[in-house]
Amino acid sequence: MRQTQQHTTTASPIFTNPNFILLWLAYGISAFGDHLSEGALLKLQHALESAVTDTTRRNATMLFVFMAPFVIFGPLFGWLADRLPRKWIMVTCCIARAAIMFELLAVLIGIHRWYEPNWTADAPMPIEVAVAPLAALGLFAAMFSPARLALLSTVVERDQLIRANAATAPLGPIASIAAYVVGPYLFLHYSVNANFRVTSAAFLASALFITTVRPRETIVHVRRPAAWRDFMDSFRYVWSHRRVVEVIAISTIFWAAASVVRSIIPAIVKTVFSGDYQDIGNFQGCLGLGLIGGALVLTGLGSALRSELAASWCLKLAGLCGLVLAMTIAIKGGRGACAVLIFLIGFFGAGIQVSVYALLQRIVPNHLRGRVFGVNDLCSMAGLLLATGFLAIPRWPNIDRYITWIMGTTAAALFASGITATSMRLKRGRFGRRLTFVRNFNEFFCGLMARVRRDGICTIPPTGPVIIAANHCSALDPFILHSVSPNRSMGFLIAREYASIPLMRFVIEAIECVPVSRGENDIGSIKAVLRYLEAGKAIGIFPTGKILPRDEPQTPREGIGMIALKSGATVIPAYIDGLKPPVNWSGSRLMDLLSMGMPFMQRHRAVVRFGEPVDLSAWRGREKDREAFKEASEHIMGEVMRLRKRPEA
Repeated sequence: MRQTQQHTTTASPIFTNPNFILLWLAYGISAFGDHLSEGALLKLQHALESAVTDTTRRNATMLFVFMAPFVIFGPLFGWLADRLPRKWIMVTCCIARAAIMFELLAVLIGIHRWYEPNWTADAPMPIEVAVAPLAALGLFAAMFSPARLALLSTVVERDQLIRANAATAPLGPIASIAAYVVGPYLFLHYSVNANFRVTSAAFLASALFITTVRPRETIVHVRRPAAWRDFMDSFRYVWSHRRVVEVIAISTIFWAAASVVRSIIPAIVKTVFSGDYQDIGNFQGCLGLGLIGGALVLTGLGSALRSELAASWCLKLAGLCGLVLAMTIAIKGGRGACAVLIFLIGFFGAGIQVSVYALLQRIVPNHLRGRVFGVNDLCSMAGLLLATGFLAIPRWPNIDRYITWIMGTTAAALFASGITATSMRLKRGRFGRRLTFVRNFNEFFCGLMARVRRDGICTIPPTGPVIIAANHCSALDPFILHSVSPNRSMGFLIAREYASIPLMRFVIEAIECVPVSRGENDIGSIKAVLRYLEAGKAIGIFPTGKILPRDEPQTPREGIGMIALKSGATVIPAYIDGLKPPVNWSGSRLMDLLSMGMPFMQRHRAVVRFGEPVDLSAWRGREKDREAFKEASEHIMGEVMRLRKRPEA
């Protein structure tokens, strides 16, 4: 079946979209409020005093209580996000959290005096009391999450999803950094109550921004089944789509590991560096800065990096950084080394988070998106609760002594998950492991450096012998053509001397190129091409036989006509545009190689157009006529040049 999906043109920048900006600000302020009170609650427990030996458990318990509603109510809140106006769900959640935080200190004191009648103001607050309000905050945060993620895809264009998620992902870390700096300052220089009042104001400001968002599309229900059946549809949909299951599994692993890293940071500060509450904020800030850095890199890469590829590699790299961090903790390494490693864990964590969100928004229909994000929240937070519950619920004696092993085990699990994800992705690739790896790298490179896009559909048949005939304006041309052919791999005729370069040889063997001798009547190479096509494969041929500038006459050689007529293969014309002119340095082999390599180091805006199969019926039966070869070659080249400017519809 012919591949018919059309590549759209590049959409406008997301930060010119007022609805995205409003949602972006609202989420950032809300995330700031979520983290602002964490230090104050640790302060109420006197968590950094020398008599306390379970700082890791206390921090893990706070995270456990806050995230528990995501597991318990995640699918239900996802179902609500598909049934009710998403932005008004978010407004309600912000107002409710503002009300909880406004008088939180008075409520905590009341609960504590009921829980412990002999309590005095300077005594540490029991952990059971200090974390009680986090359950209520987590409930509304769990309701807020699927509504926000589903709403995001209705305020940006489809091809902006990677950039939108990459631009949104840093807000959580940015908010964390700001909260970890502002929070301790408020309760150390003013009061714990001032900390809670500012948190309440942040939620009210978030609600105000959300009310001004105007989504581009609304949810259309074809039918409205019974609520329970509709609710269960989300689980059935997820279970029946292997790709969605794999994405949610990656998300679950990420959140479990992230919760462990966050939980042990106070213990690292206390046991390795003998730091204070402000140091906890600084190290949490390093994790947040890493998430910001990773998200900014993904914003710059845009759609050049495939989300599946980013997720699997970031799992492996985050795991390696975690293993090095565990060794650094074990030898009580420098403060700077730990900060850098925590930053890198956050950096690669951003790649996992952004890739998961973008994949789900791209592959899940809008009317199911909220419910699927609800299931994702349930599974992800279940992983988080298992990890934090393991640290928080059992009363491990002197747990802070074992943070090296905790970090090492978590990092090893991340790395193993990345290896598994890569193996599964390559195994199911239609082109085999080696060729799939080469294609993935080539797509990334061409998307990043050449910024290639396809104008129109790819007309290359998925089966049978095919010749792709294209103009030749750069050494990048074979890579460009390969990157915009999603359903077919193609070999190329390539100069024999390039086949001796080690890296080039690996690529040439992977995509089964045919080496030929320049300027010679290489009968052996022609026979090899005919055997290649007889086997039902696709090959790319440049009729001119050499690189020619765009404005020079494109005179073809007769070889492509001979191959097309003798093989009877389908001929698909293609035109490559938008590449910068090559630099011609001649005089030595070294200069020739530098001239060939220059396009790979430049940024381009490449466009590829494919045409309909070339009609060569006028020359059939003349497979031994050299004049027919020449005429057929000129006709094929003419069809290629017709694509130079796309015909009017």
